[in-house]
Formats: sequence, structure tokens, C-alpha cells
Amino acid sequence: MPGPQTVVFHGTFVDPLEAAAREGWLRVVDGRVVALEDRAPAAGEPVELDGWVVPGLVDAHIHLSLDGGPDPSARLQAERPADTVIRALEHLRAHLRAGITTVRDLGGPGGLAIDLARAVEDGRVEGPTVVPCGRNITMTGGHAHAFGIEADGPDAVRRAARSQLQAGARVLKFMATGGVLTPGVTAGAEALTEAELRAGIEEAHKAGKRTATHAQGLAGIKNALRAGIDTLEHGAFDAWDEEALGLMTAGPRPVWLVPTLAAPDGILAGEGQVPAWAVAKTRPIAERHRANALEAYRAGVRIAAGTDAGTPLNPHGNLPRELELLAEIGLPLAAVLQAATSQAAAALDLAGEVGSLRPGARADLVVLGSDPLRDAGAYRAVLGVFKGGRRPAFG
Repeated sequence: MPGPQTVVFHGTFVDPLEAAAREGWLRVVDGRVVALEDRAPAAGEPVELDGWVVPGLVDAHIHLSLDGGPDPSARLQAERPADTVIRALEHLRAHLRAGITTVRDLGGPGGLAIDLARAVEDGRVEGPTVVPCGRNITMTGGHAHAFGIEADGPDAVRRAARSQLQAGARVLKFMATGGVLTPGVTAGAEALTEAELRAGIEEAHKAGKRTATHAQGLAGIKNALRAGIDTLEHGAFDAWDEEALGLMTAGPRPVWLVPTLAAPDGILAGEGQVPAWAVAKTRPIAERHRANALEAYRAGVRIAAGTDAGTPLNPHGNLPRELELLAEIGLPLAAVLQAATSQAAAALDLAGEVGSLRPGARADLVVLGSDPLRDAGAYRAVLGVFKGGRRPAFG
């Protein structure tokens, strides 16, 4: 039997939990961090990492089946399933190239993301670790109904939740409100009721899985929070009230906000290319969306970074833009780094596994060309990527 595989990396390491950079030697055994040490090892040549080294980045909200073009849903409905799979494999590689070593896929047709997650885990496909929801659960005619499971009433939502858990979902996603990218649906309007949401969330929690909700209007947001949701996606339309902020910061379970500022950023930048109805639904709420993210952070809400990659003009690997936007609205650069590492990992129930440089964590590393604690644009200059202590072969 071969012995343990040890490698030592030397460089300037930026620990998001300490929000500080220091020179050191990171000892890795069998793809796991053993220690970050202040002295060089007595034997062996370390692998030199020139730049600032952070944990592998986490994008907490993507859609592998969507291409990030002007009208991704239309393309998805028109193309052959084999073409969707080929593109999804390209999207996995795009994330790795951007230093993103863990992603959470929050909805698409069939079980594609579940199958890709298994393929990555088994080593048959190269890509970031995928935490998939399978198909999102929505009311009849609700947001993303074309690719989700339509369910009405608590019992139907419970059955839908169980079906996705059986299929291999590692997180469940529910639609608490309407959304921008479904034609004919009022964005922000209440959708699944509190009772329906609670039924589905209970099934996920019984199985030890986390839950996420598309939630833009305040009434739907509070339905999801009262029902026990784990992560709130978007949070864009209405100003927070004390009840909503209290449920996020002082409720019985931790709740993370995943703002996805890159999604409206892409839609508005694509005016003239993106369907006019999507632009019209986005424009009135773009500033409120940005303000809500900052207000939530200042109120003590946990922020996890997610792009909604695959939506219009929001390509896979777009996490650097999301992090720039979080900095633009006023998050400190240390909080921006944490949003893309330790906080996102915790939101995905992967704290200690990814998102840190602490002993026991998987040795997912990204080498940046500048210090992310001083430069919001640092994430655009990726000089090297390691997953489990090894360089991917990007192809």
C-alpha cells in the first residue's frame, strides 16, 4: 500500500477567518490541510505559489444548464439534451478556471446537475464540487415552472421534496415568490404559502439537507423565513422590515442571504439583447436590490456570495463580478472574501470542509495576483488553482 501523499506549499496565505495575510508553509496530506506553519519543512522542496493564496472560492447560486446568453431559457427549451450536457461540462471548467472549486446548482431540467455532481465526485468529470438541488419546487404556473416541479398544497410540496431527495438532491429549492425571468409571472408576488414551504423544508431537514428559496417580495420572504428556510436568494424588491431582519439574525436557525447582484447587473447591461419584458421587470428594483444587500449585512445577516450564473449576460465563472459588486455597495473587503469562502461554505453545510485554510479542510487553493484584502478586483487575476492539492487539467 502506498503511503500518504504529502505536499508543502509556500506563499502568502490569506485566511478568511482571520482576515489577515501571512507568509507560511501549508502542509497538505492526501489532499487535506494539516497545518499552516511559520517555518520551512526540514526535508523536501515546497511548491512555490507566487501571489496571494486564498481558499478555493464558492459560488452559492448557479444554473449549470443555462448558458448566460441573452435569453438562456429559450435556448435551453430549444436545444437537444446532449447539447445541454456538453455546455454544462464547459460551464464546470469555466468555474474552475475562475478559481471556483465549489458551486451550488439551484435548478435545471431533469437530474442533470445531480448526475454531474456524482460524476465530479467519482472523478469521471473534472470540475468544482457540485451541490445540486435537482428540480426547483414551485406552484402551478409559478416562477421557473418550465423546468421545475409544480406542486400545490402542503402534501404535494412534501411529495415533490421527497422525490428530489430520492433523486439525490443535496439541497432543496422552493419558489416563495414570482421572478423576473418567467414570462407572465409577477416578480415578487407571493407564490408558495408558508404552510407549503414548511412542508417541503421539514422534509429536507429530516433528511439532513439544507434549503434555499427564490424570494424577492417581502411577504414571500417572510413566509420562507417563518417556515425555516436556510438561505434566502435575491431579497430584491421591498425594503426590509424589523420582522424580516429579526428572523434572519435571531431566528432558531442560521439564515444566509445570497444577494446575486450579478443577475440584474447582467440583465440591465444587456438592454437591447435581453428580452424587453425581463429588462422592464428588473429596472425598477435594481437599486433596492443593492440597498437591501448592504442593509442586511449591516444588520448582522450572514452574506454568502452567489452569482445566479447562467442568467442573461451573467456567464459561468462570473464570481469576480459579484465580489466587485459586493464591495461597490459597501461591504468591507474582508467580508467580501468571507462571503466567497467561509460564509458560503457554511451556507452550503460545508464549513470545515471547504472555504478555509484550517486543518482538516480540503486543500482547495486559488493564487491571486493581488491582495484581496486591499483590492476588490483581485479575483479577476487567477494565477493558479488547486483542488484537493492538485492542479486541474483545464483542457
